[in-house]
Amino acid sequence: MSVVGGTAPEKAKGKEDDYLFDTEWDHEAERVRANEALWDEGTIERLDRLGVTTGWSCLEVGAGQGSIVRELAERVGPGGRVLAVDLSTRPLLPLARPPVEVAALDIRDDELPAEQFDLVHARMVLQHLKDPYAAVERMVRALRPGGLLFLEDTDALTLFRSAASEDFLKDVHTAAYTVMEQTDYCMRGGHIDHQAALRAGLEDVWAEGRAVMVQGGSDRARMYVLWLEYLRPRLLGQGLLTPERIDEAVRAMNDPDNHWLSQVLISTYGRKPA
Repeated sequence: MSVVGGTAPEKAKGKEDDYLFDTEWDHEAERVRANEALWDEGTIERLDRLGVTTGWSCLEVGAGQGSIVRELAERVGPGGRVLAVDLSTRPLLPLARPPVEVAALDIRDDELPAEQFDLVHARMVLQHLKDPYAAVERMVRALRPGGLLFLEDTDALTLFRSAASEDFLKDVHTAAYTVMEQTDYCMRGGHIDHQAALRAGLEDVWAEGRAVMVQGGSDRARMYVLWLEYLRPRLLGQGLLTPERIDEAVRAMNDPDNHWLSQVLISTYGRKPA
């Protein structure tokens, strides 16, 4: 792990090749920002609940475009610390000023600073990993005694449930997750987070789920449009969907008359024994 500024690398050891989403895709930054628009409100509500405040030292794993990094920096103030880590740090570099530090890091292999953080948070990271249990162990080692681990990953079962019809985009759901699970992606990642927190010996472990209703054509819907467009070449290459069906699904996602349920994002919390 190398901390920015200075000459720190923008990528962690070139290990993005087996990650589902390519950070060099033309629309990847937009997809991540749309994902933040979908989930940030609920994450921020939970940071309120956890009492994250002035002077805390926080670690954001898989910091993306940095929306939660900015939220944490505002909360901890100049006397606190926020370390933002990701495979690619390019989008995070503009945030690299006190109290924010930025580091290129691969949570699959790289060790974190030991016993330095009051809070470690990761959202939609662990369900992409072959061994999420090992990653959680690294995060727990980074916590100070009494520190909080806050994990967020999804259960995809509810996605596209809709009043429109029983099978609204059901074939798209099945095809897309067939492709995603050919990588290390796990559709039940939020459940794995809970098990990993229990295995790691944390105290007061509990979990809850939230879902949001998405309106077609909205910023939230844009995330699903970009998700499908990113998967389009693989879906077509494997014959799982036709070009016409993908185009039809994109039109449905852009139609303001359509509303559908998101995945359930499961939040897991636990405290390192003091």
